Amino acid sequence: MEKLHELFPLEQAEVTEKGILFKGINYSCSVAIREQWYGKDLGSIPIYFDNYDDDYILVLLKDGSLTIAYRISNNVVADQQSIENYQAMIRSIKEQLKNRKRRSWKK
Repeated sequence: MEKLHELFPLEQAEVTEKGILFKGINYSCSVAIREQWYGKDLGSIPIYFDNYDDDYILVLLKDGSLTIAYRISNNVVADQQSIENYQAMIRSIKEQLKNRKRRSWKK
């Protein structure tokens, strides 16, 4: 961990409804999505930041492990049809997974 401190300074980032906010940039990671951080009032969290690359941050989790949070592109503008298509695709994938589980339980 000492080497980590030498390469990446320890900072604080804010968890907001739009993501993990650090220096005006939003980031996200699978842990935050799975644990639904963005709907909770978590305040600030410890992160390690690469001064040479702002495409990611390292999030220090409560158990002491690290996870990578990637930059969320703020420049993407989605129209309503694209959003609806995306949501329909997610529903379809969830339904497929549910059906697979049902089939595996019947065996």
